[in-house]
Amino acid sequence: MTYNLVRNRSNPRYLFKAAYPANYRRPQSHLKLRAYVDSHPSGAAVLNESGTILYVNRPWHELSSQRGFPVDPYGVGHNYLEVLRRASDALTGDSAELAAGVEQVLMGRVSRFQKDYLSRGPIDERWLRIQARPLDAHHTGYVLVTRHDVTESKPARTKEAMRMQLLRSVTNIFPWEAALPTGSFTFVGGQAVNLLGYPIEDWYQPDFWPTHLHHEDRERTLVQWVEYSSTRDKYELEFRMVAKDNRVVWLHNMVSVIRENNQPRTLLGFSTDVTEKKEFKVTLRDLSSRLINAQEEERRRVARELHDDLNQRMAILSIELEQLGKTKKPANLDRRLQGLKITAQQISADIHQLSYRLHPSKLDHLGLAAAVKGLCQELSATGRLQVEFEQYGFPASPPEDVTLCIYRIAQEALRNCVKHSGASSAMVLLQNTGNEVRLTVEDTGQGFLLNSGAMKKGLGFTSMQDRLRIVGGEMHIRAKPSLGTHIEVSVPLFVKADQ
Repeated sequence: MTYNLVRNRSNPRYLFKAAYPANYRRPQSHLKLRAYVDSHPSGAAVLNESGTILYVNRPWHELSSQRGFPVDPYGVGHNYLEVLRRASDALTGDSAELAAGVEQVLMGRVSRFQKDYLSRGPIDERWLRIQARPLDAHHTGYVLVTRHDVTESKPARTKEAMRMQLLRSVTNIFPWEAALPTGSFTFVGGQAVNLLGYPIEDWYQPDFWPTHLHHEDRERTLVQWVEYSSTRDKYELEFRMVAKDNRVVWLHNMVSVIRENNQPRTLLGFSTDVTEKKEFKVTLRDLSSRLINAQEEERRRVARELHDDLNQRMAILSIELEQLGKTKKPANLDRRLQGLKITAQQISADIHQLSYRLHPSKLDHLGLAAAVKGLCQELSATGRLQVEFEQYGFPASPPEDVTLCIYRIAQEALRNCVKHSGASSAMVLLQNTGNEVRLTVEDTGQGFLLNSGAMKKGLGFTSMQDRLRIVGGEMHIRAKPSLGTHIEVSVPLFVKADQ
C-alpha cells in the first residue's frame, strides 16, 4: 500500500489519501479519523510523529484563505514544526515557543499544549489559540492540532497584549516554566534562542540549566534556588550562563512559586539579560578603583616628601636654632631665638601629623589592627574623644585594598564623631572572621535621622560607600537623634562572583 497527497477539486482543502489496491477495503479506523477531523468545529490538522501534516479539515484551510494567504503555509505535506519556526515575523516572536510546545506533545513529554498568540496575516492581525494533544488511543503517534480565532474574546486586552508581545520580541527577556523538585524546564520562551544560542529542545534536557551555569556561580545558585523555592512565594535570582558561542551572559530572574498542598511544584519566571548593566557596573567599579588608587598613591608620594624632605629640613632648622641660642648674643635675641625654635618644632610636629594622616606608615609595616589602634590612641591623646579599641582575629594580613578600605572608613567615621556627633566617647571593634573583615564604630553622640541631609552633606558616607563598592563590602548604619550612631562595615576577604 502507498500513500499519495491529492487535491480534492470539489472541496478546497488538502486531503491525506491512501492509494489502496483495487480489491483492498479501506480500514474503518481511517474513515473514522477523517470523519472526526472533518466534524471538528475549529481548524484541525493531524500530524505524524515527525511533525508532518497528514490531514486538514475545511476550517483549517479557510482560516488561512480568509486572511489573504495565497497558498496555505500550513497545508498537507509541510512539516508543521519547521513552518512555525520560520514564521517569526508573522507570529511576533512566538514561533519558537509554539514549535517547542507542539514538539513536546509529539515526543510524549506532555499530554497537552495550549497557547494564545498574535498572528500577522497579509490582511489583518488576529489572536489565535493553538491546542495540541495526542489524537486517540487507536492512532498512537498522531497528534491533533487545532487553531481558532479568539480575537473577540480579548477586546480590552488586545492592544496591551500586542505591546507585550512586541516587547518580548525586541527586548532581552524570555519567560520560562520549570517543574519541581527536578527543576527541569517544561516551557522556555523563544527569545532564549537569541540570547544564548541553544535550540529550544536543548533547554528541555533534564540537566541543561545546571550544566550551563557558569562554574563560579553554580554552587551558590543551586543552593539559593533550593532554599528560595522552599521558603518563598516570589524571589529574584541572578547568575551567569555560558552561551553556545562561549559568551558569558548575566541573567536576572524574577520567579514565582506555585504550590500544591504547601509543597513547591512549579516555578514561573522571566529571565532578563543584564550583561550590559553588569559590564557597566564593572567598568564603573574599575574606574572608581583607579581613581581611589591614584588618590592613595598621590597621598603616599606627598607623605614621603613631607616626611623625608620637609620634616628633615625642619628638624635641621630646629637644631641650628638651638645651637645658635648657645652662642653669646644680646639678651633680647635669645628670647626671639627661643620663640623661633618652638615654632619650628610645632611646624615639624604638624608636618609629621599631616604625613601620617595622608598615609600612615603603620598600615604598611604593622598591619591594619595596629594602624586602627594607633588612630584611636592619637584621638584619645588629644582629649577631644576617648576611644575604646578592641580587636579579634589579628594579626592577619588581609588584601591591601581591603586593609586600606577598612582603615579609611575607620578614619572617616571617627572624624565624624569628633566633628559632628558631639560625643565624648566612642568604641571601635575590628574583627577578622576568616571570611571577612568587620568594623564597628559606635558613639554616644547626638545622632541624626537616616533620611535627613546628614547622609549626603559633610558626613563622608558617600566616600565610604564608594570604597566599599570597589571591594564588594557592605555598610549598615543605625542612628537616631540623641541616641548616637552605630556603623557596621563588612568586607569579604574573597571577591564574590557577582561583584
